[in-house]
Amino acid sequence: MQQSSRTTLSAHAELRATALIYTASFSYMITLGATLLLVPLHALHLGFNLAELGIIVASQAVFGLLLRLFAGAICDQFGERWVLWGSFGTMVAGAAIFGVSESFLALIIAQTFLGISRATYWTATQSYSSRINPKKSGILLGRMNSSGTAGQMVGAAMVGLIAETMGYTWAWAVIVALGLVGVLGSLILPVLPRKDVRRGFIQALAPIPALARTPSMGMAGFTAFVASTSMTIAVILLVPYLRELGNGETTIGLVRTVGSAGSVVIGICFGAVVARTGQQNLYVGVLALESLTMLAVPLVGGHLFALTMLMFSYGTLHGVLGPLYPLTASTYSTQEQRGMAIAYVGLYWAAAQVVVPAAFGVIAASLGLKDSFWFAGVMFMGFAVAMPILFPLLTKDRSTVSEPLA
Repeated sequence: MQQSSRTTLSAHAELRATALIYTASFSYMITLGATLLLVPLHALHLGFNLAELGIIVASQAVFGLLLRLFAGAICDQFGERWVLWGSFGTMVAGAAIFGVSESFLALIIAQTFLGISRATYWTATQSYSSRINPKKSGILLGRMNSSGTAGQMVGAAMVGLIAETMGYTWAWAVIVALGLVGVLGSLILPVLPRKDVRRGFIQALAPIPALARTPSMGMAGFTAFVASTSMTIAVILLVPYLRELGNGETTIGLVRTVGSAGSVVIGICFGAVVARTGQQNLYVGVLALESLTMLAVPLVGGHLFALTMLMFSYGTLHGVLGPLYPLTASTYSTQEQRGMAIAYVGLYWAAAQVVVPAAFGVIAASLGLKDSFWFAGVMFMGFAVAMPILFPLLTKDRSTVSEPLA
């Protein structure tokens, strides 16, 4: 096995890699923020019911279950920037199909392309950020998440206005154009040094059985499932609920933008927060507060200002979970298997993307959107109660691994 001449970046190269991955995250998340809003609104605009909407939203994660593993293997073998290239490319394909199609099957195919894009994007950017400087992984993951959330705010605000004033076809066309820019930009990311170079694709996949048997990686997977559930609830419940209350695309986009504002701030100071609280305590506090936020939604009724504040609270809390679960994965994995570890944990994220929207689509169609928030609140409280039991139990065998302070 060949050894590379360098295993760390120079200060200048580290700064360049950091700036570029933040930029890539910002640009990609503009498109993601736009699609998270457009997909449910477009489906409702075309006349599909909540159960059908749940299936459309869930379809994006089906192939993502396997693609995360292959994306992790490619990251570990060839580097993350090639995976990002494919991620932007499949985003373009999915947006283009959405822009010209109206049938149920076509929307599922389009959403599947978007799911392929998301699965490969998260694996590549989280792996890349955690390997730029492992000693500062908490800071880098938090700030990458913050820059991405800023892009998500731009996407949600922009696309809501375009959809309402110019139509959905133009909104999807803008996403296609932004995705093409991202394809070009992802190619200039600097290659990160690594201790070894894998020569076989099978060898890159070899860590999977060991990762699956490691209790601490099971813990990281559970946290990924919880974080994914947090993201999905906003798409399958909050956006349709705002629509049901009679709000237009522009208003919904602005409310979603305000909801993401807290994520930007929390991402900047994420490293300091997790160093002070520890990962376990942070999970418990955030999930308990998310539960209370969900339970409060039906209590405020249609008061837009109160709903906007709840969205701000929910966005801030999800902004903690976004970088926290990959930090858990990176804490309990080696640097040279980081891409595969992130990909393995991503299987749990993808599983939630399939199960949660499909399940809550049926729940919302049966009980109504308003009552579905009670169910979601109880679910998040259950996650919070489970954390003090599961976290120490599953991570006790890796006590020699220090908690990242940044």
